[in-house]
Amino acid sequence: MCACACRTAWWRKVRYAGCVARHALPIHGRRATTFVLPDLGVNRMRCISVLHSASQHALPTELPHRLQSSSRKYAGAIAKCEAGALSSKDVVRTGDVSVSDYWYELPSERIAKHPVSPRDSSRLCVPIPAATCAAPLHGYVRQQSLMHAITRASTENTPANVTTRAPAQKNLPRYADVVFKDLEQLLPPDVHLIHNQSKVVPARLFVATNTGTVEAMLLNAEEHDSGACSATDALQMTATGQSWRCMLRDASIKRGQKLRVVPHSDAADVDKHPIAVELEVVQVHSPWVEEGEDDGIEATVQFATPQNDDVDLSTVLASVGSTPIPPYLARDACASDVTEYQTVFAKAEGSVAAPTAGLHFTTELLNTMEKKGMKMGAVSLHVGAGTFRPVTVDNIADHTMHREEISVTVAEVQALIRSITLERPIVAIGTTSVRTLESLYWLGAQSLLGTNDVDPHNGVLSVGQWTPFTLAAGNTLPSVRSALQHLCETHAHNGTIHATTSLCIIPGYRFTLVDGLITNFHQPDSTLLLLVAAFLGDSVDVRELYRHALSHNYRFLSYGDACLLLNGAAATLPTTVANASNEHTPSASLPPSPESESGKIEPGAKVLLHSCCAPCSGAMIEQMQSEGQDVTILFYNPNIHPREEYEIRKDENKRFAEALGIPFVDLDYDADEWYKRAKGMEFSPERGARCTMCFDMRFERTALYAHDNGFEYITTTNATSRWKDAAQVNDCGERAARKYDGLKWWHRDWQTDEMTERKYKINASQRFYKQEYCGCSYSLRDTNVYRKQEGLAPVKVGSDLKYYENPKEDSAEESREIVESFFNYTTSPEQEKIREIREVYRNRRKDARNAAKNNW
Repeated sequence: MCACACRTAWWRKVRYAGCVARHALPIHGRRATTFVLPDLGVNRMRCISVLHSASQHALPTELPHRLQSSSRKYAGAIAKCEAGALSSKDVVRTGDVSVSDYWYELPSERIAKHPVSPRDSSRLCVPIPAATCAAPLHGYVRQQSLMHAITRASTENTPANVTTRAPAQKNLPRYADVVFKDLEQLLPPDVHLIHNQSKVVPARLFVATNTGTVEAMLLNAEEHDSGACSATDALQMTATGQSWRCMLRDASIKRGQKLRVVPHSDAADVDKHPIAVELEVVQVHSPWVEEGEDDGIEATVQFATPQNDDVDLSTVLASVGSTPIPPYLARDACASDVTEYQTVFAKAEGSVAAPTAGLHFTTELLNTMEKKGMKMGAVSLHVGAGTFRPVTVDNIADHTMHREEISVTVAEVQALIRSITLERPIVAIGTTSVRTLESLYWLGAQSLLGTNDVDPHNGVLSVGQWTPFTLAAGNTLPSVRSALQHLCETHAHNGTIHATTSLCIIPGYRFTLVDGLITNFHQPDSTLLLLVAAFLGDSVDVRELYRHALSHNYRFLSYGDACLLLNGAAATLPTTVANASNEHTPSASLPPSPESESGKIEPGAKVLLHSCCAPCSGAMIEQMQSEGQDVTILFYNPNIHPREEYEIRKDENKRFAEALGIPFVDLDYDADEWYKRAKGMEFSPERGARCTMCFDMRFERTALYAHDNGFEYITTTNATSRWKDAAQVNDCGERAARKYDGLKWWHRDWQTDEMTERKYKINASQRFYKQEYCGCSYSLRDTNVYRKQEGLAPVKVGSDLKYYENPKEDSAEESREIVESFFNYTTSPEQEKIREIREVYRNRRKDARNAAKNNW
């Protein structure tokens, strides 16, 4: 019988397998739920009282509606925890999620029984939120980069497949219904994808009992006689004597009972000489209940191979085991499942269920993505009961997550740190990759805060089911970079970090690393669906997403279709963190490349200089020529508005290059594309997200031209202005250059007093045009708003042009003190929040009444 059939009001019929929450009588519309959680770092239990609203709100939909209010309550509670407003003694709202709120009816015919062929011809649903988050969050630039890339690609490349909602439903997302192989067009070239490389083992056995043949599903390895070991190691060890946690589909099985393994038809060696295997039940732990399946037990069993004591467990399972396809497929495993239920990433044996999001990838798709510069990283989470065990309680606080093994190399963690520094969007392939990445942060955070949790079975670090909620209470959480770096430095063994996790991600959780998620459509009674709801946050209602999928004939569950989701619930974390000695981590800006730490590069090197205008070019070109560099100027500035202003700046830059005998490359005026990328950032202040987007767009085009034409280095004249954030400019440049092998970003301090003084001397001698605003239409708008406030005429592009004439006065306008004073007032940790334009520019230290003294 299919596990998804006839599930109406399942939570009323199911027999609960664990502790049931004890509900007090409602008092003034609220009720108290008490549940037990393990305390961090100690072998005792503590009770946490959880209050949650029992009020009901009538909303226009047929499903339960506590999702939105519950999510908002979580957001508030966690925000208070992160701000230090709550102590560990205060209420922690980890239990205020009802599984029934996420129920949906899944017809059995919508469950994919077999995968499509080829794998990447499956369908991909991409919900595009109606609006981005108003407040800047951790990783905001990464998330915005991913958002704009997906929005642009889904609109331009697949217009016929985009479903647009009616204007009356303005808060609902629109959907791009595409094919999975379109993924390489949807993601930005600098994306960092993370997959789970765990390999499925034939973990489903069948054993003979007094009542017949029943299923025995291996879950995870327990401690071996030789000591603690991972599932991967256990599979290579002698089978006899090994103990494994196991699900036995017969509730009458008792401790001490010996069960003979019956070889299954899809085992590779079944027709030869199957190995004789016996399982002894050494401990019964709890009932195992699944809707639509026979009741069973969870137990520890011990292997014995009477006729061959030396055979390893991997060989035993290959001989007598079966591919552990999910029971909701309502069929026996067949020979094709041996390969089809395995991802192209599969490498490290140990999973008893496939990380199914990876099943959509093909070697051809991966090659295409790699050629575009997309980075692929690997983690290992050996999938066990923690991932797939059904939730048989209504209150998620009463569900117990099993611990699963994770391992990540130090090299992979360092690559993650690098991507965070470079603001490369991080996209997880599957929920197991999400839980691994998020667990890495909490492992490092626990260690930095001195609250390590250790797995009692194998002695490695562990993340508990509710660690994020308990650790946040009363603690200032470290930055992601600090936590990951600390983890690498203190808890790696032989170049790899080993740990276990039982992390349960539910609505209200704030994600620390992951910007995007590729995942399948999940069962209603699963922690995976709760994870998806948590990831979407308030940006997309998971129920709306699943309604769309059902109404548009998507295939569900392991062999079904996929969706690409954007993070709507990111954590607010500091950019730096004080460690135990109260010393802060370095700035988040990129370090200089080794070859350019002094700012100098080898004479004769081919340098492509991206130029924003002639006034910013002069001193840089003079310096480069004096050091013997082979310089070419590239003009690509689609941000400059209007076209008349663009032509004035370009023509002056071109004349200057011709006078110096320097090649000048004029690329397209791609203003439409710039405005598409700037959408949603119209009120971002200087040095904010819009500037990052603008630098990225211009430097990416510069890097492409440099790569195609044999240049060794790229840099920009934007780096010479003290009104620009040098770290922001260099980060964007580094990110662009690293997309192409052999291309380097030239790091150098172009904002020294000497360079600034020389720049204005050249500007005066050349009588360069003095610009009165930065360049884009938004800076022109903000300038004119300020001028109107001061009773001045607006900037008139192309008329009454002003020119540089007094180097001393011009240079003084860009002194470090003036620039620092301006940005101390006009910037804040919340750079992307919409501000009142007058407040942004009120203390600008430039004379708006005298255009001759302005240099925007």
